[in-house]
Amino acid sequence: MGIKIHSKAPTRVDLAGGTIDLWPLYLFLDRPTTINLAIDLAAEAWLEVRESGAAGITLRSEDLGQEMKLAWADLETAVAPPQLELHLKLLRFIARKHGASPKGELTLRTKAGSPAGAGLGGSSTLSVALVGALTAWAKGESQADILTEGEALVEVVRDIETTVIQVPAGVQDYYGAMFGGLQSLRWGAGSHEREWLPTDLLAGLESRIALFYSGQSRNSGINNWALFKSFIDRQGDVRERFGRINQAARDLEEALRARDWKTAGNAIRSEWEVRRTLAPGISTPEMDRAFALAEKIAPGCAGKICGAGGGGCFFIYTADPASKTAVEKTLAAEGMRVLPFHASPRGLEVETARTDT
Repeated sequence: MGIKIHSKAPTRVDLAGGTIDLWPLYLFLDRPTTINLAIDLAAEAWLEVRESGAAGITLRSEDLGQEMKLAWADLETAVAPPQLELHLKLLRFIARKHGASPKGELTLRTKAGSPAGAGLGGSSTLSVALVGALTAWAKGESQADILTEGEALVEVVRDIETTVIQVPAGVQDYYGAMFGGLQSLRWGAGSHEREWLPTDLLAGLESRIALFYSGQSRNSGINNWALFKSFIDRQGDVRERFGRINQAARDLEEALRARDWKTAGNAIRSEWEVRRTLAPGISTPEMDRAFALAEKIAPGCAGKICGAGGGGCFFIYTADPASKTAVEKTLAAEGMRVLPFHASPRGLEVETARTDT
């Protein structure tokens, strides 16, 4: 007998309040809030166990073209290449936690739906897809109860991924991948509050957001670490600027709940106007040019970089959905890659099937 498991988790567009999700930054802010939207540029994991196969482990990243083979006896001591370090560490942790006994041939492979370094939380989403498949395998269950186990799994992937990227990790990306939808995330001492905003807002945002990939990869861990240090070290007025970012996120939530699309755009624009001043290089000349072009086509639109900045993806928000297509065509002609997407109302999904092998 064997088992096949397929897990899938959505990436996210961080609409406002990014970086605030880093501990302990949010402890110094008033009602710290992050708003993000899950999208269907998903990360996927496939786990297959063949009990009749030769004993051993194969780890593979389909999109990065990396593969690693090892014996079960080497699971605790093996060292993976950077592209597979997350795979190995999560497998090791889950096997140890649930006492999963080595048996047969285990193959774990993954594929990311977003470009590398896109700023859409791709590595965190991959972590969630991996932990979903691995937990189902180790516990012998077809599907984790996301509503009751999701918070605990977020803590696992946050801690394991932090050992991979070697800097503090925020947690909004894991929430988007684990729970999906349009979420209001409120960070607090001892616990966090998560709330889905009304599902009818998903279509409204989808029709107003044009998503682009600049072609320039970036490293969110490095950028976030620089912002983290400047906040903790009280450099200049950085804490006051984070307070304004936080206020913009709260303003966005209020506007979305009121279906006030114009004010929502104003809040996104306000967030970006402050965020771009936090550190050199958050924006790029190419992105600044894209935002200027979009403003000519759709006056009053709002542009914002996804993630920590310095490259990767950015989006243009147009209060009037009729302007979105024109913005996409114009920026595509300037060499920016359009990333079509749909909003994802659901988060992590896991499917399990038994086999005869």
